[in-house]
Amino acid sequence: MLRRFLYLIIYLAATVLMPTAVWAQTFTVVLDAGHGGKDAGAVGSSNKNREKDIALAITKEVGRLLEQNQKDVKVIYTRKTDVFIELGRRAQIANKAKANLFVSIHVNSLPKDANRSTTGVQSYTLSLKTVGTNLEVEKRENSVIALEGDAAKQYDYFPSAESDIMFELMQDHDMKESVEFAQMAQQAMVGIGRRDMGVRQANLAVLRLTYMPSVLLEVGFISSKTEEQYLMSNEGRNALAQAIYSAIVKYKKQNS
Repeated sequence: MLRRFLYLIIYLAATVLMPTAVWAQTFTVVLDAGHGGKDAGAVGSSNKNREKDIALAITKEVGRLLEQNQKDVKVIYTRKTDVFIELGRRAQIANKAKANLFVSIHVNSLPKDANRSTTGVQSYTLSLKTVGTNLEVEKRENSVIALEGDAAKQYDYFPSAESDIMFELMQDHDMKESVEFAQMAQQAMVGIGRRDMGVRQANLAVLRLTYMPSVLLEVGFISSKTEEQYLMSNEGRNALAQAIYSAIVKYKKQNS
């Protein structure tokens, strides 16, 4: 607890008190393909199509577009293959890189007793407090913690009054930029014809552990047969990747 608290103080001193240019000399984007390996994520109606594969395909295409067209952008992946990466490790990769932006790509799903015809895209930024309407998203995206064994101990965090204040300061510092990018990404995905389900907040572990503007994108509902088909098509994946890429480029231009 003490070491974490001290780290927060150092982080704030480096990011809030020092100019951005000192903190990061190059624009670095960390692309995070959700789930992977033993964690399949959400599955489609046939139990064959998996969130982890869709997220990885879109993430790699976003990275390819950035690497091909934005030579001044450094792209780092949390995974490029079908491997299991702990949520904390994903955040560590971004923090170590002193990334300017963390983008986590996921696929949405609804339980069988819900309206499984629901379609659309959502963009999430961090909230340190549970937002009732997003509880199911929090439960689903944080459920991977159960697969992490001893590594899950890092999430057993009960904030003190002092550390809670530090987290609030951190959130305030990065929230504006997180919301800014989330709105850009949401607008870009809606612009290619996807249904707009809004920019929202949720207490998501992978966002809580990153110390830079961070957004989790839900690029569609695999629980919907029509949207599942779209997400499994090269046309659909490439269109979503192009939308996310364009949002990153726009954000970079406004924040470099």
